[in-house]
Amino acid sequence: MENLLFSVNVVTPLFVLMASGYILRRVHFISMAFLGQLNWFVFKFLLPLMLFQDIRTSYMGDFSNTRLISASFIGITAVIILSFLTVPFIVKRKGQRGSIIQGIYRSNFLIYGMPLAKGIYGTAAVEHISMLMGIMIPFYNVAAVIILSIFSEDRTQKLSLKRLLYDMVSNPLIVGCFFGLLGGYVHLELPHVIDLPVSQLAAAASPLALVVMGGEFQFSALRGSLTKVICVSALRLVVVPALALGVCIYMGFTGVDLAVLISLFATPAAMAGYIMAKNMGNDGELAGQIVVMTTAGSCLTIFLFIYFLRAWGFL
Repeated sequence: MENLLFSVNVVTPLFVLMASGYILRRVHFISMAFLGQLNWFVFKFLLPLMLFQDIRTSYMGDFSNTRLISASFIGITAVIILSFLTVPFIVKRKGQRGSIIQGIYRSNFLIYGMPLAKGIYGTAAVEHISMLMGIMIPFYNVAAVIILSIFSEDRTQKLSLKRLLYDMVSNPLIVGCFFGLLGGYVHLELPHVIDLPVSQLAAAASPLALVVMGGEFQFSALRGSLTKVICVSALRLVVVPALALGVCIYMGFTGVDLAVLISLFATPAAMAGYIMAKNMGNDGELAGQIVVMTTAGSCLTIFLFIYFLRAWGFL
């Protein structure tokens, strides 16, 4: 019951924020035009600032746990490659392919992962997950830029290596990750008068992104893509974590390291993926639906993973 309440307490605030955006639009308190501008502001400014601040303050330059890093990196890479090889044969629309691949591999590691791992093992998990954030969050974003650029419906010119590199270095989220890593490496300490407003703005990124996603959510559109959303949600919440965690347990991962791997592989689709898909010419509506569905389902699936892994003595 304690694990269930923990999962509910993590997921419910996210739903309240999404629901508030949806209700505010339905009562015409905010408009779609306003939501579009707010989306752009979050993507271009607030999310990069959040990544900079979170990575700068958590990255300590210690990558000694190479076993955990290797398992995480190889596992996510394998999911990306398998998704990239199979999804285009199943999904006809180009822009939906990028949103679906991203929905399968990209977990909400930044927002959901830290409190989840900390809730299981307390402060003992913070050091491990902070180290992994410094690697996986930039990797997530670089992979997303490549995938979303390949399947973009806005691109009129043929994709080239030069253009792909430009998309990567000009992507606001990758820029935020880069400066966060740089700031952490040099142990950058901001003056209080700067650090406080930066922290406050960074803290606004996730709530506003959830409000935007809820405001732009259309139940009518879900009817046309319900099968895709359910399939991707099952892959994101059940298939990927079951296979990844099964392999990791076979390799000998238990305790704190396994809790960190749960936060990486078993959490719902990343909210930033919705923002990126919408701004890079992919099906942002589908990406948002995947985030909503996986966030709802994760309350049950994460509870079950934690419950059984504890019962079997791995946590």
